[in-house]
Amino acid sequence: MNREYPPRSKRLLYLVMSAVLAWGSILALGALLFGIDQERGGVHFSPSPLRGGIVLLFVLGFVGFWWYLVRRQPARQDQ
Repeated sequence: MNREYPPRSKRLLYLVMSAVLAWGSILALGALLFGIDQERGGVHFSPSPLRGGIVLLFVLGFVGFWWYLVRRQPARQDQ
């Protein structure tokens, strides 16, 4: 019984996971560096490590859980 994903599918899946991780990291950087100006309602430069850390932790948690589920799920067999 071969329970491996085809190399092309595995490569595509890891590429999509990497893209989600990169996108989430950019969002975390934006959340870290910029915030809402309460007086004017616009965005302004106000670094906040807590905001950026929360976004990054959620992205890492999502991609990590997704990776775990992919790794433990047996691949479908073509018959």
